[in-house]
Amino acid sequence: MNLYDVVPENLFSILASKNKGLYAKALFVLLEAFKRQLKIQKTTLTAMISSKLEDEILTADFSEEALLDTEQSFSGKAHFLVRKLKATGWILVETEADFEEYITLPSYSIKIIQLLYELTHMEAGENFAYVYSTYSSLRTADESRNVFEMVTALYDGAHRTEKLVESIKAVYHNITYYHQQQIDMMNVNNVLDSHYTQYREEVVAKILRPLKIKDSVPKYRVPLAQILKKWLADEEALSRMGEYLTETQKVSSAEEAHMELITKIHYILEVYDGLERDYIRAVDAKNTQYTRATTQKIDYLINSDQTVKGNLITILKAISADAKNADLLSDSFELYQCLYLAEESLFERKKSTVRTKIEPVVLAEEDLDFQIRAKAEALQLLNSRYGKKQVNAFVENLFGEREEFCTDEIEIPDDETYILTLLSAVQATDRNSPYSVRQKHATVACGPYQIPLMTYRKKKRV
Repeated sequence: MNLYDVVPENLFSILASKNKGLYAKALFVLLEAFKRQLKIQKTTLTAMISSKLEDEILTADFSEEALLDTEQSFSGKAHFLVRKLKATGWILVETEADFEEYITLPSYSIKIIQLLYELTHMEAGENFAYVYSTYSSLRTADESRNVFEMVTALYDGAHRTEKLVESIKAVYHNITYYHQQQIDMMNVNNVLDSHYTQYREEVVAKILRPLKIKDSVPKYRVPLAQILKKWLADEEALSRMGEYLTETQKVSSAEEAHMELITKIHYILEVYDGLERDYIRAVDAKNTQYTRATTQKIDYLINSDQTVKGNLITILKAISADAKNADLLSDSFELYQCLYLAEESLFERKKSTVRTKIEPVVLAEEDLDFQIRAKAEALQLLNSRYGKKQVNAFVENLFGEREEFCTDEIEIPDDETYILTLLSAVQATDRNSPYSVRQKHATVACGPYQIPLMTYRKKKRV
Protein backbone atom coordinates (compact mmCIF):
# COMPACT_ATOMS: atom_id res chain seq x y z
CA MET A 1 0.00 0.00 0.00
CA ASN A 2 1.24 3.47 -0.90
CA LEU A 3 1.93 5.84 2.01
CA TYR A 4 -0.26 8.56 0.59
CA ASP A 5 -3.15 6.14 0.25
CA VAL A 6 -3.25 6.27 4.06
CA VAL A 7 -2.25 9.86 4.89
CA PRO A 8 -3.10 13.09 3.00
CA GLU A 9 -0.47 14.26 0.53
CA ASN A 10 -0.01 17.65 2.19
CA LEU A 11 0.05 16.29 5.76
CA PHE A 12 3.72 17.15 6.32
CA SER A 13 3.60 20.52 4.55
CA ILE A 14 3.19 22.45 7.81
CA LEU A 15 6.37 20.83 9.18
CA ALA A 16 8.34 22.16 6.22
CA SER A 17 6.87 25.67 6.22
CA LYS A 18 8.29 28.91 7.56
CA ASN A 19 6.45 28.53 10.89
CA LYS A 20 7.23 24.82 11.28
CA GLY A 21 8.25 25.28 14.93
CA LEU A 22 4.89 26.86 15.79
CA TYR A 23 2.96 24.10 13.99
CA ALA A 24 4.95 21.41 15.79
CA LYS A 25 4.08 22.93 19.17
CA ALA A 26 0.44 23.20 18.10
CA LEU A 27 0.48 19.45 17.38
CA PHE A 28 1.85 18.82 20.88
CA VAL A 29 -0.99 20.91 22.36
CA LEU A 30 -3.40 18.82 20.31
CA LEU A 31 -1.84 15.65 21.75
CA GLU A 32 -2.22 17.03 25.28
CA ALA A 33 -5.91 17.74 24.64
CA PHE A 34 -6.35 14.22 23.25
CA LYS A 35 -4.87 12.70 26.43
CA ARG A 36 -7.00 14.84 28.73
CA GLN A 37 -10.45 14.50 27.15
CA LEU A 38 -12.46 11.95 25.26
CA LYS A 39 -14.36 14.58 23.28
CA ILE A 40 -12.38 17.69 22.30
CA GLN A 41 -14.40 20.78 21.53
CA LYS A 42 -12.98 23.03 18.84
CA THR A 43 -13.29 26.05 21.14
CA THR A 44 -11.39 24.19 23.87
CA LEU A 45 -8.51 23.35 21.52
CA THR A 46 -8.38 26.96 20.29
CA ALA A 47 -8.26 28.25 23.85
CA MET A 48 -5.47 25.82 24.76
CA ILE A 49 -3.40 26.91 21.75
CA SER A 50 -3.94 30.59 22.63
CA SER A 51 -2.91 30.02 26.24
CA LYS A 52 0.10 27.75 25.76
CA LEU A 53 1.54 29.30 22.59
CA GLU A 54 0.96 32.99 23.30
CA ASP A 55 4.59 34.08 22.84
CA GLU A 56 5.10 31.92 19.75
CA ILE A 57 1.97 33.27 18.05
CA LEU A 58 2.90 36.89 18.80
CA THR A 59 6.41 36.52 17.33
CA ALA A 60 5.46 34.32 14.36
CA ASP A 61 5.53 35.71 10.82
CA PHE A 62 2.19 35.05 9.10
CA SER A 63 3.00 37.17 6.03
CA GLU A 64 3.09 34.09 3.79
CA GLU A 65 -0.05 32.53 5.30
CA ALA A 66 -3.50 33.02 3.77
CA LEU A 67 -5.22 34.52 6.83
CA LEU A 68 -8.83 35.62 6.57
CA ASP A 69 -9.89 39.11 7.59
CA THR A 70 -11.31 37.69 10.83
CA GLU A 71 -8.01 35.95 11.61
CA GLN A 72 -5.74 39.01 11.87
CA SER A 73 -6.08 39.32 15.66
CA PHE A 74 -4.33 37.15 18.25
CA SER A 75 -7.34 34.89 18.81
CA GLY A 76 -7.94 34.84 15.07
CA LYS A 77 -4.44 33.46 14.49
CA ALA A 78 -5.17 30.68 16.99
CA HIS A 79 -8.32 29.86 14.99
CA PHE A 80 -6.18 29.90 11.84
CA LEU A 81 -3.83 27.27 13.31
CA VAL A 82 -6.78 24.96 13.98
CA ARG A 83 -8.09 25.59 10.46
CA LYS A 84 -4.63 24.82 9.03
CA LEU A 85 -4.47 21.51 10.94
CA LYS A 86 -7.84 20.59 9.49
CA ALA A 87 -6.87 21.61 5.94
CA THR A 88 -3.71 19.49 5.98
CA GLY A 89 -5.46 16.43 7.40
CA TRP A 90 -4.12 16.32 10.96
CA ILE A 91 -7.62 16.67 12.42
CA LEU A 92 -11.23 16.29 11.41
CA VAL A 93 -14.01 18.63 12.60
CA GLU A 94 -17.56 17.39 12.99
CA THR A 95 -20.73 18.99 14.33
CA GLU A 96 -22.78 16.88 16.74
CA ALA A 97 -26.40 17.07 17.88
CA ASP A 98 -25.66 19.85 20.39
CA PHE A 99 -24.46 22.01 17.46
CA GLU A 100 -20.95 22.09 18.93
CA GLU A 101 -17.89 21.42 16.75
CA TYR A 102 -15.69 18.60 17.99
CA ILE A 103 -12.16 17.61 16.99
CA THR A 104 -11.43 14.07 15.81
CA LEU A 105 -7.91 12.69 15.37
CA PRO A 106 -7.34 10.01 12.70
CA SER A 107 -5.26 7.01 13.83
CA TYR A 108 -2.28 8.00 11.67
CA SER A 109 -2.33 11.49 13.18
CA ILE A 110 -2.17 10.16 16.76
CA LYS A 111 0.74 7.83 15.95
CA ILE A 112 2.77 10.48 14.12
CA ILE A 113 2.26 13.18 16.77
CA GLN A 114 3.13 10.71 19.53
CA LEU A 115 6.33 9.77 17.70
CA LEU A 116 7.30 13.42 17.23
CA TYR A 117 6.64 14.10 20.92
CA GLU A 118 8.77 11.15 22.07
CA LEU A 119 11.63 12.28 19.85
CA THR A 120 11.72 15.72 21.48
CA HIS A 121 10.76 14.83 25.06
CA MET A 122 13.22 12.20 26.30
CA GLU A 123 12.57 10.84 29.77
CA ALA A 124 15.54 9.58 31.78
CA GLY A 125 13.44 6.92 33.49
CA GLU A 126 12.00 5.51 30.27
CA ASN A 127 13.19 2.02 29.34
CA PHE A 128 11.93 -1.29 28.05
CA ALA A 129 11.42 -4.57 29.91
CA TYR A 130 11.11 -7.02 27.05
CA VAL A 131 13.14 -9.77 28.74
CA TYR A 132 11.31 -9.68 32.07
CA SER A 133 7.89 -9.32 30.40
CA THR A 134 8.55 -12.37 28.24
CA TYR A 135 9.70 -14.47 31.20
CA SER A 136 6.88 -13.26 33.48
CA SER A 137 4.08 -14.04 30.99
CA LEU A 138 5.56 -17.47 30.17
CA ARG A 139 5.97 -18.34 33.86
CA THR A 140 2.36 -17.31 34.67
CA ALA A 141 1.01 -19.31 31.74
CA ASP A 142 3.12 -22.32 32.69
CA GLU A 143 1.79 -22.28 36.25
CA SER A 144 -1.85 -21.95 35.18
CA ARG A 145 -1.58 -24.38 32.21
CA ASN A 146 -4.45 -22.45 30.61
CA VAL A 147 -4.38 -22.89 26.84
CA PHE A 148 -5.38 -19.31 26.08
CA GLU A 149 -2.71 -17.93 28.41
CA MET A 150 -0.04 -20.27 27.02
CA VAL A 151 -0.75 -19.33 23.40
CA THR A 152 -0.98 -15.63 24.24
CA ALA A 153 2.25 -15.73 26.26
CA LEU A 154 4.06 -17.55 23.44
CA TYR A 155 2.91 -15.10 20.76
CA ASP A 156 3.62 -12.09 22.98
CA GLY A 157 7.02 -13.55 23.88
CA ALA A 158 7.95 -13.94 20.22
CA HIS A 159 6.80 -10.38 19.54
CA ARG A 160 8.71 -8.96 22.51
CA THR A 161 11.80 -10.92 21.50
CA GLU A 162 11.62 -9.39 18.05
CA LYS A 163 11.20 -5.92 19.56
CA LEU A 164 14.16 -6.59 21.88
CA VAL A 165 16.42 -7.41 18.93
CA GLU A 166 15.18 -4.34 17.07
CA SER A 167 15.89 -2.14 20.09
CA ILE A 168 19.44 -3.47 20.49
CA LYS A 169 20.08 -2.99 16.76
CA ALA A 170 18.67 0.53 17.00
CA VAL A 171 20.94 1.43 19.90
CA TYR A 172 23.96 0.05 17.99
CA HIS A 173 23.20 2.38 15.08
CA ASN A 174 22.32 5.18 17.50
CA ILE A 175 25.79 5.00 19.06
CA THR A 176 27.29 5.29 15.57
CA TYR A 177 25.08 8.33 14.96
CA TYR A 178 26.31 10.05 18.14
CA HIS A 179 29.88 9.15 17.22
CA GLN A 180 29.53 10.77 13.79
CA GLN A 181 27.95 13.86 15.36
CA GLN A 182 30.83 14.14 17.78
CA ILE A 183 33.40 14.25 14.95
CA ASP A 184 31.96 17.53 13.66
CA MET A 185 31.80 19.18 17.10
CA MET A 186 34.57 21.67 17.86
CA ASN A 187 33.14 23.07 21.11
CA VAL A 188 33.75 21.18 24.34
CA ASN A 189 30.38 22.27 25.78
CA ASN A 190 28.56 20.76 22.80
CA VAL A 191 30.43 17.48 23.25
CA LEU A 192 29.59 17.38 26.97
CA ASP A 193 25.93 18.19 26.33
CA SER A 194 25.67 15.54 23.61
CA HIS A 195 27.25 12.88 25.82
CA TYR A 196 25.77 13.57 29.26
CA THR A 197 22.39 15.07 28.36
CA GLN A 198 21.42 13.21 25.20
CA TYR A 199 23.50 10.04 24.87
CA ARG A 200 23.31 8.96 28.50
CA GLU A 201 19.54 9.56 28.69
CA GLU A 202 18.62 8.19 25.27
CA VAL A 203 21.00 5.20 25.08
CA VAL A 204 22.50 4.37 28.46
CA ALA A 205 19.50 4.98 30.75
CA LYS A 206 16.88 3.51 28.41
CA ILE A 207 18.60 0.42 27.05
CA LEU A 208 22.15 -0.32 28.18
CA ARG A 209 21.57 0.01 31.93
CA PRO A 210 18.33 -2.07 31.95
CA LEU A 211 20.06 -4.78 29.92
CA LYS A 212 22.78 -4.98 32.57
CA ILE A 213 20.72 -4.55 35.74
CA LYS A 214 16.91 -4.70 35.62
CA ASP A 215 16.09 -6.41 32.34
CA SER A 216 19.20 -8.59 32.38
CA VAL A 217 19.41 -11.28 29.72
CA PRO A 218 21.73 -13.59 31.73
CA LYS A 219 19.32 -13.38 34.69
CA TYR A 220 16.20 -14.55 32.84
CA ARG A 221 17.61 -16.51 29.90
CA VAL A 222 17.96 -19.87 31.68
CA PRO A 223 14.54 -20.00 33.44
CA LEU A 224 12.88 -18.72 30.26
CA ALA A 225 14.53 -21.47 28.20
CA GLN A 226 13.52 -24.11 30.75
CA ILE A 227 9.83 -23.21 30.39
CA LEU A 228 9.94 -23.27 26.58
CA LYS A 229 11.85 -26.56 26.46
CA LYS A 230 9.30 -28.10 28.83
CA TRP A 231 6.50 -26.99 26.50
CA LEU A 232 8.43 -28.32 23.53
CA ALA A 233 8.63 -31.78 25.14
CA ASP A 234 4.95 -31.78 26.22
CA GLU A 235 3.07 -33.16 23.22
CA GLU A 236 -0.26 -32.91 25.03
CA ALA A 237 0.21 -29.19 25.72
CA LEU A 238 1.28 -28.55 22.12
CA SER A 239 -1.76 -30.45 20.87
CA ARG A 240 -4.13 -28.42 23.03
CA MET A 241 -2.50 -25.17 21.96
CA GLY A 242 -2.74 -26.26 18.31
CA GLU A 243 -6.45 -27.02 18.71
CA TYR A 244 -6.99 -23.57 20.19
CA LEU A 245 -5.24 -21.93 17.23
CA THR A 246 -7.35 -23.93 14.80
CA GLU A 247 -10.58 -23.06 16.58
CA THR A 248 -9.77 -19.35 16.63
CA GLN A 249 -9.02 -19.56 12.87
CA LYS A 250 -5.49 -18.28 13.27
CA VAL A 251 -4.33 -21.25 11.21
CA SER A 252 -6.12 -23.57 8.79
CA SER A 253 -5.00 -27.02 9.99
CA ALA A 254 -3.63 -28.84 13.03
CA GLU A 255 -0.31 -29.52 11.25
CA GLU A 256 0.12 -25.82 10.46
CA ALA A 257 -0.72 -24.91 14.06
CA HIS A 258 1.84 -27.38 15.40
CA MET A 259 4.50 -26.01 13.04
CA GLU A 260 3.61 -22.44 14.02
CA LEU A 261 4.07 -23.20 17.74
CA ILE A 262 7.35 -25.08 17.21
CA THR A 263 8.70 -22.24 15.05
CA LYS A 264 7.95 -19.56 17.64
CA ILE A 265 9.45 -21.60 20.50
CA HIS A 266 12.63 -22.29 18.56
CA TYR A 267 12.82 -18.63 17.49
CA ILE A 268 12.76 -17.38 21.10
CA LEU A 269 15.27 -20.04 22.22
CA GLU A 270 17.70 -19.31 19.38
CA VAL A 271 17.55 -15.54 19.87
CA TYR A 272 18.19 -15.70 23.63
CA ASP A 273 20.91 -18.31 23.17
CA GLY A 274 22.92 -15.99 20.91
CA LEU A 275 21.73 -12.61 22.18
CA GLU A 276 24.84 -11.80 24.19
CA ARG A 277 27.23 -13.23 21.61
CA ASP A 278 25.66 -11.68 18.52
CA TYR A 279 24.26 -8.39 19.80
CA ILE A 280 25.04 -7.28 23.36
CA ARG A 281 28.83 -7.74 23.08
CA ALA A 282 28.87 -5.77 19.85
CA VAL A 283 26.88 -2.95 21.51
CA ASP A 284 29.23 -2.98 24.52
CA ALA A 285 32.25 -2.74 22.24
CA LYS A 286 30.62 0.10 20.31
CA ASN A 287 29.77 1.91 23.54
CA THR A 288 33.34 1.52 24.81
CA GLN A 289 34.70 2.84 21.54
CA TYR A 290 32.36 5.84 21.63
CA THR A 291 33.15 6.62 25.29
CA ARG A 292 36.90 6.46 24.65
CA ALA A 293 36.55 8.72 21.61
CA THR A 294 34.44 11.19 23.63
CA THR A 295 37.04 11.32 26.39
CA GLN A 296 39.84 11.91 23.88
CA LYS A 297 37.80 14.56 22.10
CA ILE A 298 37.12 16.46 25.34
CA ASP A 299 40.77 16.22 26.35
CA TYR A 300 41.85 17.47 22.94
CA LEU A 301 39.42 20.40 22.90
CA ILE A 302 40.36 21.46 26.44
CA ASN A 303 44.12 21.29 26.02
CA SER A 304 44.56 22.47 22.44
CA ASP A 305 44.65 26.01 21.15
CA GLN A 306 42.52 26.25 18.01
CA THR A 307 43.54 29.80 17.10
CA VAL A 308 46.00 30.68 14.32
CA LYS A 309 48.65 31.24 16.97
CA GLY A 310 48.02 27.82 18.46
CA ASN A 311 48.21 26.12 15.06
CA LEU A 312 51.52 27.87 14.27
CA ILE A 313 52.93 26.80 17.62
CA THR A 314 51.92 23.20 16.90
CA ILE A 315 53.66 23.30 13.51
CA LEU A 316 56.83 24.85 14.94
CA LYS A 317 56.97 22.29 17.73
CA ALA A 318 56.66 19.46 15.21
CA ILE A 319 59.46 20.94 13.10
CA SER A 320 61.77 21.54 16.05
CA ALA A 321 61.31 17.98 17.29
CA ASP A 322 63.30 16.65 14.36
CA ALA A 323 66.28 18.48 12.83
CA LYS A 324 65.59 16.88 9.43
CA ASN A 325 62.30 18.79 9.14
CA ALA A 326 64.17 22.11 9.09
CA ASP A 327 66.15 21.00 6.05
CA LEU A 328 63.04 19.70 4.28
CA LEU A 329 61.10 22.95 4.79
CA SER A 330 63.95 25.41 4.23
CA ASP A 331 63.05 25.76 0.56
CA SER A 332 59.40 26.56 1.31
CA PHE A 333 59.65 28.70 4.45
CA GLU A 334 62.24 31.12 5.75
CA LEU A 335 62.63 29.27 9.02
CA TYR A 336 65.91 29.11 10.88
CA GLN A 337 66.93 27.17 13.91
CA CYS A 338 67.55 29.46 16.87
CA LEU A 339 69.52 28.25 19.89
CA TYR A 340 69.94 30.07 23.16
CA LEU A 341 71.87 29.61 26.36
CA ALA A 342 69.70 29.22 29.42
CA GLU A 343 70.36 28.71 33.10
CA GLU A 344 69.58 25.02 32.79
CA SER A 345 72.34 24.66 30.19
CA LEU A 346 75.16 25.51 32.62
CA PHE A 347 75.50 22.32 34.55
CA GLU A 348 77.30 19.02 34.36
CA ARG A 349 75.28 15.87 34.63
CA LYS A 350 76.08 13.91 37.74
CA LYS A 351 78.07 10.80 37.03
CA SER A 352 76.60 7.68 38.46
CA THR A 353 78.79 5.52 40.67
CA VAL A 354 78.60 1.81 41.17
CA ARG A 355 78.35 0.72 44.76
CA THR A 356 80.67 -2.07 45.77
CA LYS A 357 79.88 -4.63 48.41
CA ILE A 358 82.11 -4.59 51.52
CA GLU A 359 82.34 -6.78 54.50
CA PRO A 360 79.80 -5.98 57.24
CA VAL A 361 81.12 -4.22 60.31
CA VAL A 362 81.09 -6.54 63.28
CA LEU A 363 80.34 -4.83 66.59
CA ALA A 364 82.27 -6.06 69.53
CA GLU A 365 80.36 -7.23 72.61
CA GLU A 366 81.84 -4.45 74.71
CA ASP A 367 80.05 -1.91 72.43
CA LEU A 368 76.63 -3.16 73.62
CA ASP A 369 76.72 -1.03 76.78
CA PHE A 370 77.57 2.00 74.70
CA GLN A 371 74.50 1.42 72.49
CA ILE A 372 72.22 1.11 75.50
CA ARG A 373 73.57 4.32 77.04
CA ALA A 374 73.32 6.17 73.74
CA LYS A 375 69.66 5.15 73.26
CA ALA A 376 68.83 6.12 76.84
CA GLU A 377 70.44 9.53 76.47
CA ALA A 378 68.70 10.10 73.12
CA LEU A 379 65.33 9.16 74.64
CA GLN A 380 65.96 11.45 77.60
CA LEU A 381 66.88 14.30 75.28
CA LEU A 382 63.75 13.66 73.18
CA ASN A 383 61.48 13.65 76.24
CA SER A 384 63.08 16.77 77.67
CA ARG A 385 62.53 18.77 74.46
CA TYR A 386 59.51 17.15 72.82
CA GLY A 387 57.56 15.53 75.65
CA LYS A 388 53.83 15.99 76.36
CA LYS A 389 54.44 18.85 78.75
CA GLN A 390 56.58 20.72 76.25
CA VAL A 391 54.02 20.17 73.46
CA ASN A 392 51.09 21.27 75.66
CA ALA A 393 53.03 24.34 76.78
CA PHE A 394 53.81 25.14 73.14
CA VAL A 395 50.14 24.91 72.14
CA GLU A 396 49.01 26.88 75.24
CA ASN A 397 51.38 29.66 74.23
CA LEU A 398 49.86 29.68 70.72
CA PHE A 399 46.33 29.91 72.14
CA GLY A 400 47.12 32.92 74.29
CA GLU A 401 43.74 34.47 75.15
CA ARG A 402 41.96 32.78 72.23
CA GLU A 403 39.70 29.74 72.33
CA GLU A 404 40.82 28.56 68.90
CA PHE A 405 43.30 29.38 66.18
CA CYS A 406 44.28 28.12 62.71
CA THR A 407 47.73 27.12 61.46
CA ASP A 408 47.62 29.84 58.82
CA GLU A 409 47.74 32.38 61.70
CA ILE A 410 51.00 31.18 63.29
CA GLU A 411 54.66 31.52 62.36
CA ILE A 412 57.18 28.68 62.16
CA PRO A 413 60.68 30.21 62.19
CA ASP A 414 62.77 27.08 62.79
CA ASP A 415 62.84 23.29 62.74
CA GLU A 416 62.07 22.95 66.45
CA THR A 417 58.81 24.88 66.10
CA TYR A 418 57.94 22.81 63.02
CA ILE A 419 58.48 19.54 64.94
CA LEU A 420 56.40 20.78 67.91
CA THR A 421 53.58 21.73 65.54
CA LEU A 422 53.49 18.25 64.01
CA LEU A 423 53.69 16.58 67.44
CA SER A 424 50.82 18.75 68.69
CA ALA A 425 48.60 17.43 65.88
CA VAL A 426 49.48 13.85 66.83
CA GLN A 427 48.99 14.47 70.57
CA ALA A 428 45.51 15.94 69.94
CA THR A 429 44.23 12.37 69.47
CA ASP A 430 45.04 11.65 73.12
CA ARG A 431 41.92 11.46 75.30
CA ASN A 432 43.54 13.62 77.98
CA SER A 433 44.68 16.29 75.55
CA PRO A 434 43.43 19.78 76.62
CA TYR A 435 42.69 20.69 73.02
CA SER A 436 41.32 19.18 69.81
CA VAL A 437 42.45 19.55 66.22
CA ARG A 438 40.33 19.50 63.08
CA GLN A 439 42.34 18.97 59.92
CA LYS A 440 41.19 20.19 56.50
CA HIS A 441 42.12 18.85 53.08
CA ALA A 442 44.61 21.60 52.35
CA THR A 443 48.10 22.75 53.23
CA VAL A 444 49.42 26.13 54.25
CA ALA A 445 52.88 27.67 53.84
CA CYS A 446 54.45 28.91 57.08
CA GLY A 447 57.75 30.38 56.07
CA PRO A 448 59.85 27.66 54.42
CA TYR A 449 57.61 24.90 55.81
CA GLN A 450 54.45 23.27 54.44
CA ILE A 451 52.01 22.03 57.10
CA PRO A 452 48.39 20.86 57.00
CA LEU A 453 45.68 23.48 57.42
CA MET A 454 44.38 22.73 60.94
CA THR A 455 42.11 24.41 63.48
CA TYR A 456 43.01 24.07 67.17
CA ARG A 457 40.18 24.41 69.72
CA LYS A 458 40.34 24.27 73.52
CA LYS A 459 38.28 21.55 75.16
CA LYS A 460 35.68 22.58 77.67
CA ARG A 461 36.61 21.52 81.17
CA VAL A 462 33.97 19.60 83.07
